[in-house]
Amino acid sequence: MAFKFLSLFNDLLIPNHRSLNFRALILAAMLVAKKNVTSSDYAAITQIASQIYGSDMRRCNALLHSVKDYVEKIQKKQGTLDRMLGLIDSELISVPRYAKKIDFSHLRQLMIESDEEDAITQTQVYDFILSEVRRVEKKEQAKASKKEKNA
Repeated sequence: MAFKFLSLFNDLLIPNHRSLNFRALILAAMLVAKKNVTSSDYAAITQIASQIYGSDMRRCNALLHSVKDYVEKIQKKQGTLDRMLGLIDSELISVPRYAKKIDFSHLRQLMIESDEEDAITQTQVYDFILSEVRRVEKKEQAKASKKEKNA
């Protein structure tokens, strides 16, 4: 229950909560691509959170709980991996700077303990995210070039 309260009021408790939720969505998509999410997967998320936020335990815990919430929703059939990927795509389109928030080494960390079948699905998710980031970056570069030409 405490987590639900925290997740409802992230915008009041944690500055830039949308960015944190986007990161959680990305990480959760990598976990949902597996048949079974284990405690070692969440330990990896905790480690990734500390790499991102350092000693800011409030943000680290918020990231972990947001990832768990996304995974739980999918496990309870309140969504699908495809829906998650669609959300990632729409967030990248509406907020292109989020592309810089994705650390692909973190995504690869979540693939280390996967079996062959899970690794295939995770690789497909990884490749999708990578292609979307490249598409957004290319679009942003085109905008910058156009501005330079008009200046």
